[in-house]
Amino acid sequence: MHRRLASRPGVATLLLALGAVAGCASSAAESWTKPGATKEQVNKDSADCLFAAQSVMPGGREGPAITVDQVQYRQCMINRGYSAGPSK
Repeated sequence: MHRRLASRPGVATLLLALGAVAGCASSAAESWTKPGATKEQVNKDSADCLFAAQSVMPGGREGPAITVDQVQYRQCMINRGYSAGPSK
């Protein structure tokens, strides 16, 4: 019997945490552009790169902490054909 991943409470918490970290994944002073990319594609690629660049560090009483390697995140976006520019 297979259970859906999203039905597990821990997965929902992790997804919420990833969403919170996503806002910190790139500087507020930059946005990503790619000719022909839709907003949905940019968001998906950004989320994929964010996931690839994250690490979960064990924590004390506060629990685990999610960190994002900014250099790895930016390089992932560049490797997918995006350019960083000033935020609109």
